[in-house]
Amino acid sequence: MHDLNLPKCNRWLMRVLFLTLICIILLNGCDREPVQKSAIIPEEEAIVVVNNKRISLARFQRHLSLFLKRYSQLLITDEKQLPKIKDIVINQLIDEELINQEASRKGVNVSNEEIESEIADTLSDYEKEAADFGLDRTDLTETEWKERLKQLIINRKMVQQEVLAKIPVTKREISSYYETHQREFTIPKAYRVRNITLATYAEAVAIRLKILRGTNFMFLVREHSISPDKSTDGDLGFIERGDLPLEMESEIFRSSFNPSGLDISNIVRSQDGFHIFKREQYRRQRRLSLKEARPEIKKILVSQKQDAAYQRWLEKLKQNAKISIDQAMLVSEEGF
Repeated sequence: MHDLNLPKCNRWLMRVLFLTLICIILLNGCDREPVQKSAIIPEEEAIVVVNNKRISLARFQRHLSLFLKRYSQLLITDEKQLPKIKDIVINQLIDEELINQEASRKGVNVSNEEIESEIADTLSDYEKEAADFGLDRTDLTETEWKERLKQLIINRKMVQQEVLAKIPVTKREISSYYETHQREFTIPKAYRVRNITLATYAEAVAIRLKILRGTNFMFLVREHSISPDKSTDGDLGFIERGDLPLEMESEIFRSSFNPSGLDISNIVRSQDGFHIFKREQYRRQRRLSLKEARPEIKKILVSQKQDAAYQRWLEKLKQNAKISIDQAMLVSEEGF
């Protein structure tokens, strides 16, 4: 059960966006200037224009109100903080609009089918992440919630296409990481194990005797096991030390593997019942070769570089954009 998986891209993206939102409040003196301040917007209801796309005052007010509500416990309730909070919110809206415009330019979009599929497939994961991100559905209308979900899907697509896929990783970097992190690429010894769980000790004794006399182990699992792994004929996969409770591991790792025999364990008691294990295959401890480890190392190195790469990409979008903020409107707006 050796696993080197990385966090999902969308979880990383949500963390980046969340940290961007609150960094100014949490770090004293971390003053972020809003981009290209000016007061040239002709219509009162538009608070900012991004490449001729107008962001309404009402939309800003809604985002500001939600921000103040969600982080009221996290942020110091001081009126002097409000200008900084408004800068955070206005810049978040600008960032989203720039990403949307770039997505449109690149032909990246999100269909209604994708949104519905995402809701159906990952609703529980999304709601967990969204709660961390401050997108509790109780604060949003159904339309707003789906719009936020759509925004996250667009962001994820753009980050994958324009950021992660373009992060350079050299052969030297991969080799260097492999040499200095060899423990990470050592696969420990393990046994491929099947399990049968019985309700009573007496039943376990009788079943173990049948196994030793030659009755097919998987047949007995199907007929008698009370464990959920019954659906896979008791197959637990490869078990490493640390995967199971100590009393089970002590029995599984008690002696060397006997490929020519039945290799059946003694009876092991747990809170779930009485277990009998069958060791079917031995996997020796070994270190992955550089060739085998290369894809995983590349993922790790991309993960280490992705925050900085994302910020550089976003900054480039801003530098190439024409952004105008109505400062008078921003200063006067209270967000309540």
